[in-house]
This record gives sequence, C-alpha cells and structure tokens, in this order.
Amino acid sequence: MALRGHLDRLSRLQMIGWAQDTAAPDTPVSVFVSVDGRVVGRCLADRPREDLVRAGIGHGRYGFDFAFPAGALPALARCTIAVRREGDGAMLPGSPRSLDPVAVFDEDLQERLACALAEPVDETELDRRLAFLLDPTQRLRRARAEPHGEGTERQSRPRALVIDSVMPSAERDAGSNAILSHMRSLRRLGYAVTFVPTDLWADGAALEAEGITCCLHPWYATVEEVLRRNAGAFALVYLHRIDTAGRYSQLARDTQRGARLVYSVADLHHLRTARQAEVEGRVDLAAYAGHLRFLELTAAEAADAVITHSAVEAALLRRRVPAERVHVVPWAVTSRPTAVPFAERRGLAFIGSYRHRPNVDAALFLIEAVMPAVATLDPRIPCLMVGSGMSDSVRALAAVRPGVEAVGHVPELASVFDRVRLTVAPLAYGAGVKGKVLDSLAAGVPCVCTPAAAEGLGLPEPLAGLVSDTPAGLAHAIAAVHGDEKLNRACGEAGLAYVAERLNEGRVDALMQAAIGRSMV
Repeated sequence: MALRGHLDRLSRLQMIGWAQDTAAPDTPVSVFVSVDGRVVGRCLADRPREDLVRAGIGHGRYGFDFAFPAGALPALARCTIAVRREGDGAMLPGSPRSLDPVAVFDEDLQERLACALAEPVDETELDRRLAFLLDPTQRLRRARAEPHGEGTERQSRPRALVIDSVMPSAERDAGSNAILSHMRSLRRLGYAVTFVPTDLWADGAALEAEGITCCLHPWYATVEEVLRRNAGAFALVYLHRIDTAGRYSQLARDTQRGARLVYSVADLHHLRTARQAEVEGRVDLAAYAGHLRFLELTAAEAADAVITHSAVEAALLRRRVPAERVHVVPWAVTSRPTAVPFAERRGLAFIGSYRHRPNVDAALFLIEAVMPAVATLDPRIPCLMVGSGMSDSVRALAAVRPGVEAVGHVPELASVFDRVRLTVAPLAYGAGVKGKVLDSLAAGVPCVCTPAAAEGLGLPEPLAGLVSDTPAGLAHAIAAVHGDEKLNRACGEAGLAYVAERLNEGRVDALMQAAIGRSMV
C-alpha cells in the first residue's frame, strides 16, 4: 500500500505532518515515532488540514501533531527522528530527519524553557527553579560584562578603570570635557580604558565607539560590583570628583591591590562653596564648606596622585598633600577659530549652564550692573544670554533690559562665536578652570572676565588686561575690545596661541604620564 504524506515541521517540542493511505483514503493512518531507532510514541493522522483540501487531497483529514514526551530526545547529542506507518513500517516522506544537540539558544529551546517555566508550581518548586536559573544567569552576566572590543590588544595592555558620577557629554560641562580628554590620553599612553558611571543605566554607545569599554546595566548593577568582580584586573583606578573618590577609594584599594589610585578633583568643591558663603554671608554654607574640605583633603591624602586643572588649586592641595603627588593636568582643547570677519559680528555673549548657581549670580550681575555701565560707553553693544536651564529670574530680567537677549540653549557654540565680538565671564566666585573661557579662546573670540573666572589659567597679555573685578572695569574692557578691531584681533590671536601651546594633546599626555607614573609606549 502506497503511503503519501510529509513530515512538515520538526522541533524538540513537537513534529507536524500528514499521512494518507492511497489505497484506503478514508481510513486514518496510524504512525509510530522513533528516536535513534527507539519508539517513543504513536499517533493517528486524522486532523483536518485546509491546505490539503485546497490541494485536492481527499477530505483533508490526514494531519498529525505529535508532542515528544519528556526525556525522549537527548539534549547533548545529535539524534535521528523517523516516522513510520504501523503494520508495514513504511517510512513517511520527509522522514527520517536529524536534530542537532542543544547547543544554540534557538527558538525551539526558548519555547521549551518558556513552557516549562510557565507551569504553575508551589513555593518549593519555585525556589528550586530560581536556584537553577540564577547560577547560569550570573555566569552569563559575568561573561557578557568582560571588557570587549579590544581582543588581543586588551590582553597585552594594562587596564585603567575610570569612575565618574555621570556619563560624560562634551556638550554639558567642563568636567565632561576633562574626563573625556583624560580617557583619550590614557589610551594614547597605552591603557585599555574601562569606564563606569554611578548611574549604570546610562547610554555608553559614544564611548564604546571610541574604544572605551563601558560597564553598564544589565551586565552590572553597581560600581561596587564592577570593582569586586574584576578584582586585581586594573593597573590604574581614576576617580573623578569627590563623590566618587569618597565612596570608592577604599574599595578600589581592597579589590585592585597594587593599582595606582588617581583622584581627579575636577574643581575643589569646598573652595567654591566657601567663596559662595562669603559672598552671600551664609554661616550654614561656610560650615558645609568645612565638611567638604575635610572630605576632599582626605580623598587627596588617600590617593597616589591628585589631578587638578588649576595651578591655584594645586598650590592649595600641596599644603596638605606631598607636592610630588599633586599634578596640574589640563584637558585638550581644539582650536576652531571663527571665520566671520570682525565687521560682520556685533555684541557680546554670556555662556554657561544656569543650573550652576555661580553662573546664575554672574548672569544677574552682568544684566543688572555691567550692561548699564556698558551702555554709558556704547549703547549699541547687544548682549546674548546663552546656555541651558535658564532660570526664570534671568529670563525675566533680560526681557526688561534693552539690548539683552535671552537665547538659551544652542546646539553648537560655534553659531554664537560667529555672531559676537567677545564673550564675558563675570563670576563672583567659583573654583577650577572655566570651560567656557577656554571655548571662547579656542574660537579666537576674546573673553572679558573677573579674577574668579580667570583663576588658574595664567593668561598672558593682552588677555590678562581683560580681567577686572568691578562693573566699571569690566564695562571699559568690553567697550575697548568691542570697538577696537586691532585690539580684538590681538586678543583673539593670543587666545588661539594659548590654546595651541598649553592645551594640546601632546602636553596633556606628558602631564598625564607624570601623574600616573607610566612611561610613554
């Protein structure tokens, strides 16, 4: 008797097909299933199949759907599945078929696991299943969390772990530009760099594209887990800002024995806070500054090297920390001089994030005190207030001051530098090096600033001549550099020369090399 049919689908869960006895088309065919010659079950091919009816194959009730019994298939070995007609053992067309061992997390395996885990169970069985799943899950997380993307290069290079409170963004703040520059420097100095933020839910795609490995969720849950699971793996641990240094210095010592511990202060928070307390006359803030001072100096004493961007802050740190441990390491800045001629630009710009309290105070001081003084010298000089997170107080005050425009956030600062003849940074207090001052100099645009904004830069003439601490002094500098093309050009060229000489990658690498105590490769 001729056997017609086909084994249509085969998986580790089931097989589907159809069978027809051409000599007796109205009688269902009984088939038996074998695995490597061992019979594991039987079924009747009597299920309706619309596709068979459409194909003109009798009444179409020739389908079968066979579910393999538990344990019928070997998990770790290749096996052969055969479907035969009972009675004479005739082989069904499309059979036998082979199944590969369970070595790939394919749809079949996922489906089997999903079915098994979906079954209702009591608490004892639930605990047993969780215990079974947790161990391989942890192994997979550890395997996935291993630094990747550098291959044999990573294996032959010392590893540096960089920890910061946030994922750096070059558009956000000076601290981000500093940490990005220093990580790039570490790579040029021969390190395979791994970065972890305290918020592990961040997006690390941009850093990964640069060859910097990121430890993020779900492969890691905390910074502590990164340090413990990679115990002894890092030759250098770089802690950026006091919140990370205060939290992780000791754990880094315990888990990365022999690693060089570097604390990058970004800027001395206690110094900025103490200055704010003095300006505002706040006793509570002065007490908090004392607390911050204790934390920062304790972290500095615990480190093998302390990095600051400011020569002034370095001098303060050396009063408490051995001088040889304190290093002034700037960040690299690329010169991008504006191509718009002086005559086609007008006015000045204040640039800064208004989420930073010193910037809000500086913006209000500029609008209320400096711009009126500028107007008495040249009322035609407009002022742009640029930056993200602009406060209502700044926006409202700008709205009622002639010549002041509240621009807010801009995607690219180049668009601002192409409009104005100078920038102004009238900070009353602060700490560290001011990134927006450097951005202005890198654009060939002079910056008029207060001593607080110029602190730690060591500006040469004629840039030093643009520094003043009074509204009248700032106004005269603004009017002079805005109205005198020759002076403006001289200041712009001096700024570009300063950036090229002091903020180039080669100089950053040399200073970083001294801080980390590693020879160039």
